[in-house]
Amino acid sequence: MPSYAADQVLGAESSAIQMSGRYAIHVASLLKQSDAEKVIRELPFKSHPAYITTSIVKNTTWYRVRIGFFPTAKDAEVLANSIRNRHPDLWITKVANSERLAAFTEATRLSTPPPIKAGEDLIEPESAENLPTAGEASTTKPLAQANNTERTTSSTPPTPSKPITVISSSRSPQSTSESDDPLEKIMIQAEQSMIAQEYDRAIQLYTKILREPENQHSRQALEFTGVARERKGQQAQAKAVWDQYLETYPDGADALRVRQRITAMITAADTPTERTKSTARKQPSRWDVYGGISQFYRRDEFSTETEDFKTSSVNREALSNDLYLTGRYRGDEYDIRTRFSGGYEEDFLDEGESETRISTLYIDLQDKQATNTLRLGRQSSSSGGVLGRFDGFVAGHSLNETIKLNAVAGFPVDSSTYNEINQDRWFYGLNVDLGTFNDAWDYNLFIIEQRNEDILDRRAVGGEVRYFQPGRTLFTLLDYDISYNELNTLFALGSWTNKKDQTFNLSVDYRFSPVLMTTTAIQSQSVNTLSELLAKGITEDEARQYALDRTTRSFTTTLGMVQPITDDFQVSGDLTVTKQGDSETSGGVEGFEGTDYEYSLFIQAIGNNLIKQGDLGIVGIRLTDATTSQRIGLTFNSRYPVNDKLRINPRFQTEFRENTDDSTSQWYVRPSVRFEYRWTRKTRFEFETGGEISNRELTDDTSETNSYYINLGYRHDF
Repeated sequence: MPSYAADQVLGAESSAIQMSGRYAIHVASLLKQSDAEKVIRELPFKSHPAYITTSIVKNTTWYRVRIGFFPTAKDAEVLANSIRNRHPDLWITKVANSERLAAFTEATRLSTPPPIKAGEDLIEPESAENLPTAGEASTTKPLAQANNTERTTSSTPPTPSKPITVISSSRSPQSTSESDDPLEKIMIQAEQSMIAQEYDRAIQLYTKILREPENQHSRQALEFTGVARERKGQQAQAKAVWDQYLETYPDGADALRVRQRITAMITAADTPTERTKSTARKQPSRWDVYGGISQFYRRDEFSTETEDFKTSSVNREALSNDLYLTGRYRGDEYDIRTRFSGGYEEDFLDEGESETRISTLYIDLQDKQATNTLRLGRQSSSSGGVLGRFDGFVAGHSLNETIKLNAVAGFPVDSSTYNEINQDRWFYGLNVDLGTFNDAWDYNLFIIEQRNEDILDRRAVGGEVRYFQPGRTLFTLLDYDISYNELNTLFALGSWTNKKDQTFNLSVDYRFSPVLMTTTAIQSQSVNTLSELLAKGITEDEARQYALDRTTRSFTTTLGMVQPITDDFQVSGDLTVTKQGDSETSGGVEGFEGTDYEYSLFIQAIGNNLIKQGDLGIVGIRLTDATTSQRIGLTFNSRYPVNDKLRINPRFQTEFRENTDDSTSQWYVRPSVRFEYRWTRKTRFEFETGGEISNRELTDDTSETNSYYINLGYRHDF
């Protein structure tokens, strides 16, 4: 059945589900999934999971928010009384086994780290396409890629316990990464630098691409690194780069072109000639199309046992089909780039839950001088005040080499599975890009306004500061709502690598959760739109106050360090501090108490070439002191290249937890192993299997759970 589960307190509370219970609290029934998710974010509970089930009544889909699970209706009533003032229409219901098991399995899956994708070398995917990471400052030593592993997963501020992230159980882990390709943006910036004859800047940007694992941009970045050096007059360095290219990519039309570049450069140096304008030949216009496809079969099974209860079931069986396409046209006057990423998932357990996803679908145009640019369609952005995915456009005009004006407008997209354009909410804004100054500094200033059914939803000003130099990076973001006179977001992320190759990184994140906007006022008000809320006699000023009361302040800061021991071994650690603020009582909705300061310390050791050239091993320990629990966890992650085609990636996790809120304890063990076979350079097969064994000591019982999954498929790039 369709179900959703809440990932609470850094993804660790999912194992707190009371599987011995058959009763749940039915909190609300809503017409929009996003409204149901907002209700979940308001719930103050951490010892019991919130989830969503869907029901179709008279051809209308309802999203039902529930809290589970309880042994008796009386037990559920005790917890229900604490939120009845905020949700007067709630009731206690007896749920089916399938609903309880689906919620538990989904929460278990969410707390398991996603599988590492082919070619990523243990680097987790980033969720914010425009935020630079500390990994950008890493050197090209063998451990550079390993450095990025923990910086992405630990140095980047973890998701706070509120707002709760709600994820569909029907979504494949392989398809959860929906942000646009950050490397593509770097390539566009590099191409613009080439056009502007800023060759040093172009070389810096292409080098960033080449530091990443092999990807769809690697071939072009390597070739044009040589072009940039040739145009700087560095013929020897250019030839060395192109020789490296031919060694890596010896076949194909691109290799022929690189050989021609080398020949032309050598010939020009030996016998310089002049070419008249009349004999010059124009570069023929052409389309380049590349992309990839993947298909993965996923199956999850689960069983649980208590003193008087035992059950098992298949909770997921689906085939995910994904496609990404990029086309580029290079003309005499314009460059045109198109991009599509999306997929279709066939649910074998319930055909009605099969879904189509469109994550990205846009066309990007710019003239040869990059003076005018336009991107139109479904896209994602986290700059210029935009808050993620939207259907709309971004248009830009460069006044000179350092000033570019941009206009943006569109309709927010809450989910890639929602294929219609919601025209009730729209935004528009202006921003200006400034830079690059001193080959390091870039700035962006913005003003943006969002409306919901002609009601002011958000009006903000702010900006970004970016600094990049080898060994030093800085990114800051400020978003201030001038209609509410409130600071929405203040974020800073920086890193520094000294001459001893020690890397220090610091991040600070202070923000409203969720983002402050008037739409938030409808939470827990038994309405679906702002106009319905105002029709109940609520003034717009009162609605704005409700929105303020429904949001809370969150604070997260992380301080980390990477210490190389040898070229093949290093240790790293980071300390993270988080705090969630209180919400206020208003409009019949009771506020909830935030968290204390919560602390998490993570230390790991990373080694390369331990047994065989190219292998990798990571061992880590995490200590957490949270408001409702104290935890200690151990992790082991490794990669072993059996030969040039086959890689094995075994992983192991275990954690023990003392729950201070209900005086219970629990532990879990999660082993898994992943195999990757590279049949050709562009085609690879993957197989992964793993599971979880969990034991929770309840007040008067013990709950034991076992689950396993298999994930099998292939990826092909073209």
